[in-house]
Amino acid sequence: MTSGSGPLRYLLALLGLLCASFLIACGSGTVSSSLPPRSTSFRTEQFLGGLETPVTLAFAPDRRLFFNELSTGRVRIVQNGQLLPQPFVELTVVIGGERGLLGLALHPLFATNHFVYVLYTDPAGVHRVLRFTEVSGVGTNPTVIVDNLPSTPSHNGGNIGFGPDGRLYITVGDHGDPANSQDPNSPSGKILRYNDDGSIPGDNPFGAGNPAFNLGLRNSFDFTFHPSTGAIYASENGPDCDDEINRIVAGANYGWRPNYPCGDTDPAFVAPLVRFTPTIAPTGITFYTSGVLPSFQGSLLMVDFNQGRVRRFMVNESNQGQITQSTVVVDGGFGPLFDIVQGPDGFLYFSSGNAILRIVPD
Repeated sequence: MTSGSGPLRYLLALLGLLCASFLIACGSGTVSSSLPPRSTSFRTEQFLGGLETPVTLAFAPDRRLFFNELSTGRVRIVQNGQLLPQPFVELTVVIGGERGLLGLALHPLFATNHFVYVLYTDPAGVHRVLRFTEVSGVGTNPTVIVDNLPSTPSHNGGNIGFGPDGRLYITVGDHGDPANSQDPNSPSGKILRYNDDGSIPGDNPFGAGNPAFNLGLRNSFDFTFHPSTGAIYASENGPDCDDEINRIVAGANYGWRPNYPCGDTDPAFVAPLVRFTPTIAPTGITFYTSGVLPSFQGSLLMVDFNQGRVRRFMVNESNQGQITQSTVVVDGGFGPLFDIVQGPDGFLYFSSGNAILRIVPD
């Protein structure tokens, strides 16, 4: 497939093709408790297998790993390396194309309020953000935070996350109409910014009552925040060209529009940090800040759907995020990849269609 249809469009069909060999890691599949703390080499191993599309990963301060399953509507918890048998919550979701249980985020004050946020396609076919309160591993008190976000079979975006400013950010694709991305009054083709209760911050760039944070995106899958400045870095899916990494600035326009030309150089729009042609369908993205894997420290990591690779980028944040180096660190072998996050142990965790894997010191 190409990212012109988005990284999830043909997912359900592809899942049947994922074979057991995707669960074999580059090195040992055994979890070790005595890994060298600062080895300069690394290996990839399976953390948890036999899963059903763990599309988004989120670690809690108590080291539990929350993840959502795209097509089952379940949020699951891994505690002390074991998958808990009872789901945190199980929602009724519409599936097919780029729909299902898409986004997952823990509140920055999760340690005290135990708030868990999810974005899903509800039975009416719209996207909704719900907040649950975690009690002993179970989601309680479902509360609608953002309702009636548009949904179509493709170009839905659907990821959510909290910034260092405490605001809730949401990716929304163009829903197949490039003109949406240039319309500041349409939620489509943008990253949206809300308060944690679903109200709209008064300092949003397009005025009171408008959740839009920027213009001109096609179908951003994921985003992350620079650990020092808080700048947003987002993965973006192009048509048959120009998959991208963008550095998102409030009010800026990233150029997706009707009759978009491949390799666009129009100075009216913010250029991407990186373009990928042929397309790779970029998915999860994160910054790595730990010293456990020294060769990754300070770098930007991104995974993709088409090639199943993990890429490492060195960025110069003082020069608007200029990419100074790009390296493939995991060259496929696990099928399509969806998310990548840093764990509390300093390892890098990433998800495939049926497993959670991790990069550890060798």
